[in-house]
Amino acid sequence: MKLLAVSGAPEARSTDLLAYAVFAAADTKGAKGTAKKPAANKPKTLPPSLHAVDAALSGLLSEVAASEGFTGAAGQTLAVHTHGRIAAARVLLVGLGSADKLGPDTLRRFAGIVVKHAEKAKAKKALIVLPDEEGVRLEPSVQCAAEGALLATYRFDKYLTKDKTTSSVEVLEIALASRSKVDDALARARAVAEGVFLARDLVNEPAGSLTPIEFAKRAVDAGRAAGFKVVVLDEKGIAKERMGMIQAVAAAAAPYTPPRVVRLEYRPAARAKKGAAKKAAKHVVLVGKGLTFDCGGLDIKPADGMLDMKVDMSGAAAVLGALVAIARIKPDVAVTGYLGCVENGIGGNAYHPGDILKSRKGLTVEINNTDAEGRLVLGDCIDLALSEQQPDLLIDLATLTGACMVALGPSTAGVFTDDDALAEDIKRIGKRNGEDFWRLPLNEDLLGQLKSPIADLKNTGLRYGGAITAALFLKQFVDGRATWAHLDIAGPATCEKDGEYTPRGGAGFAVRTLVGLIDPT
Repeated sequence: MKLLAVSGAPEARSTDLLAYAVFAAADTKGAKGTAKKPAANKPKTLPPSLHAVDAALSGLLSEVAASEGFTGAAGQTLAVHTHGRIAAARVLLVGLGSADKLGPDTLRRFAGIVVKHAEKAKAKKALIVLPDEEGVRLEPSVQCAAEGALLATYRFDKYLTKDKTTSSVEVLEIALASRSKVDDALARARAVAEGVFLARDLVNEPAGSLTPIEFAKRAVDAGRAAGFKVVVLDEKGIAKERMGMIQAVAAAAAPYTPPRVVRLEYRPAARAKKGAAKKAAKHVVLVGKGLTFDCGGLDIKPADGMLDMKVDMSGAAAVLGALVAIARIKPDVAVTGYLGCVENGIGGNAYHPGDILKSRKGLTVEINNTDAEGRLVLGDCIDLALSEQQPDLLIDLATLTGACMVALGPSTAGVFTDDDALAEDIKRIGKRNGEDFWRLPLNEDLLGQLKSPIADLKNTGLRYGGAITAALFLKQFVDGRATWAHLDIAGPATCEKDGEYTPRGGAGFAVRTLVGLIDPT
C-alpha cells in the first residue's frame, strides 16, 4: 500500500473512500452538576472539518447522521454513498470518543477501521482526514495513522489453497491542513510496520516449518535485507560457549532439532570526528526467547496446552522485528539482539526432573520442572550477551509464564526491573504505541523458593508468584552487570480475535515499544 500526504480541500479530491474522525459530543451539566449525555438520536452538530463536505452533499451527511444516531462514540461508524455529488465515492465517519482521551493509539485504531471499511467496499484508494485538535503534533499523528493503516492490511495466508484475500487498498492518502513535510514520519511508520509484519509471520508459522535452523536462516535473510550483521552459533559454537542449559533443552527433541543462538548487530554509521569514529550514544541489548515449540519435555503439557505452543518464540520474533525497524530508522544507538532458538521436545535424550545443569555463567541449576525451559535458555543467552557486549541496558522478552497471564490478563505484559525510571519509560512508551505493560515486583522474599540443597538454584519456585520467581531466576544471570528489565509477554503475544489493526494470531507485540524505547520521537 502506497502512503501519501496531501493538502487542499479533501472533498475536492477523487477517491473511493473519504474518511473523517469525529469526536463524541461533550457531556453537558444537569441541574445538580451531574453529567448528562446527549440522546442517541440527537447527535451533536457535525464538526467544522465536515461542514464543507456536508454542504457539497446538500446536508445529506448531517441528515443521515441524525437519523442513524451517530454521536461520535468510540468505534462508531457511519458510511454514506455520495452518488457523484462530490469527487469521493463514499464518505465514512469514524467515532473517536471523547476528545480529551485522544492519544496516539486512537489514531492507529481510526486508520485501521478506515482500511477495513475500504477493503469491504473493494476500494483501491482512500483518503483520511486527521482530527484538527490544538496541541496535537503533526508528525507523530501522521506516523500513528500510517502505522494503523499499514498494520490493518496484514494477513497470514501462506498455507491457504483457496479463499486467499489481499487488501484492495493500493493508495492511502493522509490529508493535511497545509503543505507539510512528513516524509520521515511515513518512512518510520513503514519501517515499524515491516518489523511487526516479520514478527507476526514468525509467530504464526507452524513449528514443523519454523525449526531453530529455519529461524536462524530467516534472521540472516532479514539482516541482509535491512542492513545489519547476523552471526549464527550452531551446536559446536554453543558447546564452545559452554551453554549447558540450552544444550540440555535442545537434546530433548526427537527427531533432534539442533539449537541456534543468533546474534544481531546494528551499529550507527561511523562519523569521523577528529580522526576517530563517533561512539554511539548508548548500547542496548535485546534478548528473546525463541522456543519454536514447547511440549513441556518429560513434564509434558496436556494436549490443550500444546495447541498454541508454536508461539513460544514470540520474544525472539519481537527482537528480530525490532532490529529490522531500527536498521531502517538508523538511530544513533548501538543495538545487539540475541535469539535463543530451541525446541523443547521429548525423546530418549530428554533431560530429567532432578537433573543438575551447569550454566554458562557457572551457576548450577537443579531441574524440578522441564516445562520451565524458557528461563534456562534466557539465562545462558543473557550471560553470553553481557559477557560479549557490556551494554548500558539489557531487556529480555519471553512468553515465559502462565502466571503472568493469571495476574494481568491476556492483553497486558509484565515488567520486572529494579530501575523505577526504566519501568515508567516502558509503560509510557508502550501506551503511546498501543501496547500495555504493567510493573510487577521483584520480591526478593520469594528468592528462597529457588534455593536447592544440591545446586545453586532450582529452576522453579512454588505455584504462587510464579511470574516473580521466574524473573528472579533471570536476575541471577544479570547479576548487576547492566540496567535490566524482563518483559513477560505471554498474554499479549497473540490475539484471540481481530482488532482494529491487529489480526487474530501473532500480534508482533513489543516491536513498537522496543523501537520507541531505543529511538524516542
